[in-house]
Amino acid sequence: MVADSFSAGPDTLVARADNLVSSRVDDSIIAINRDLGYCFAMNVTGARVWELISSPIRVGSVRDALCAEFLVDRDTCLRDVLAILSQMRENGLLRENGLPR
Repeated sequence: MVADSFSAGPDTLVARADNLVSSRVDDSIIAINRDLGYCFAMNVTGARVWELISSPIRVGSVRDALCAEFLVDRDTCLRDVLAILSQMRENGLLRENGLPR
């Protein structure tokens, strides 16, 4: 797990970490961190975020895509996206600013 703090905003560039294998199972995504040997299951929203961060993307663009797909206001969506991304980062699933971990 990552010990340092995660501070991101709409302009932060994020992407999936490089050491992962993932697969869709119904509406969910299962991701495996090969380095740590952990398996993570993501619900519908987490799975959609996972799809959106397949290549580097700004957090604000993730929020905008989700707002277009789900009935949610921008502030609530940003808060939820940041929470999901924070959990992904804590578990080694995310890289910030397009940089490898």
